[in-house]
Amino acid sequence: MKKYDLIVIGGGTAGINLIFPLAARGWKTALVEASHLGGTCINIGCIPSKTLISSARVMQAVRAAHKLGVMVGSPTADWPEMVRRKDELVGRIRGRRYKDVNKNDNITLYEGRAVFSGPNSLEVNEEAISADKIVIAAGARTAEPPVPGLDAVNYLTSTSVMEMKELPASMLILGGGIIALEFSQLFTRLGVEVTILQRGDRLAPNLDPELSEEIRRLLEEEGVKVMTDTNISSIEKEAGRVTAIDESGEGPVQYSAEQILVATGRRPNSDWLDLDRAGIATDQRGYITVDKAFKTTAEGVWALGDITGGMMFTHRAWHDSALLSRYFIEGAKIDSTDRLIPFAIFTEPEIAAVGMDEAAAKKAGIEVKIHHYPFRFQGRALAMGKYDGFIKMTVDKKDGRILGAHMIGPEAGELIHELITAMKFKATVHDIRNMIHIHPTLSEAFINTAGAG
Repeated sequence: MKKYDLIVIGGGTAGINLIFPLAARGWKTALVEASHLGGTCINIGCIPSKTLISSARVMQAVRAAHKLGVMVGSPTADWPEMVRRKDELVGRIRGRRYKDVNKNDNITLYEGRAVFSGPNSLEVNEEAISADKIVIAAGARTAEPPVPGLDAVNYLTSTSVMEMKELPASMLILGGGIIALEFSQLFTRLGVEVTILQRGDRLAPNLDPELSEEIRRLLEEEGVKVMTDTNISSIEKEAGRVTAIDESGEGPVQYSAEQILVATGRRPNSDWLDLDRAGIATDQRGYITVDKAFKTTAEGVWALGDITGGMMFTHRAWHDSALLSRYFIEGAKIDSTDRLIPFAIFTEPEIAAVGMDEAAAKKAGIEVKIHHYPFRFQGRALAMGKYDGFIKMTVDKKDGRILGAHMIGPEAGELIHELITAMKFKATVHDIRNMIHIHPTLSEAFINTAGAG
């Protein structure tokens, strides 16, 4: 049995960013990856999807060019070329990960699926390895809903939809979360007739309700058909079309399309690891149970990222690994419970948020004031012709401290970082209002938002 100082299960964001600083300090480490280095983000998530979204944004910009006095012909989608560009970019970034790992003498890469054989030991491709410290960063995968007939229709996932050989004429999307929002707009812009079938009463139910309403309005304006409060009882396929049966009303309603995309959430990869052999507990949904310092119920075993549940974002997994590496190197105390974890949804306009909305603040017993400002009054947004959306700040009524920010508008995923910084350093709306922002910029909207009530 080979012995290491550290074994990391999973070569995604959390695993890669944990292992390198430790290997640089002379730790003998093993990195186990069952698929490709880079994890979900590089291979099948953030980077490939945003590459395709960028192509669709250009198509939409060309369609709208006449509004800015630019006359061009009607654009057409070269889907195979878009996929080729996406694959080339993914391969290039992934290749750098392999190059960096392979040239590091303190990292041994095991390509295969790891299973626990004991508290501090694993088997990979029938080879036994062990370490006093093991970190699980094995991620999550698509969760398929238990809908009768779904398995028989060769449904698409967020991974396989980006590998299609050609665009379908129409598509059903099961689910109304982030994946559904981004892909519905992407494919609508490429000429696909898209219908979202959402079980809940609104899109993206974790968003501030006003943002949910706004993104629904904008998607519907682009041609996406949004059906909420559905109850899909079964899926059928006939004559090359997929039909979803909705039993939510007085009688069944059928929705039909050439393809169906399942976008109903994710499930952890914990069931692949034989965690029972190591005494590692999970919750009812299979997510590994950890304390505020990422420790599992097994001595010497930690878990990071998506496999622990919560907010499944690449930047959160990166921050998990940064905290744990500091603990291993410096002995720095970890408390992961009080972090500002922002997020963005890359529709157009973009959606971004951090901290509390009004409902969360009220639940916490905090008296707040909501500062609201629409982009349609912002000069730069008007000049760009991109003025849909608004900014909302949740502000402590007592002292003006910013408790949260929720926005939908042009470049929201970039703009949000000013308010993340403000919240990190406990700035108030008065501080924002007194800052000098360059004119004309989108970020000037924060001055106006801070001054609004």
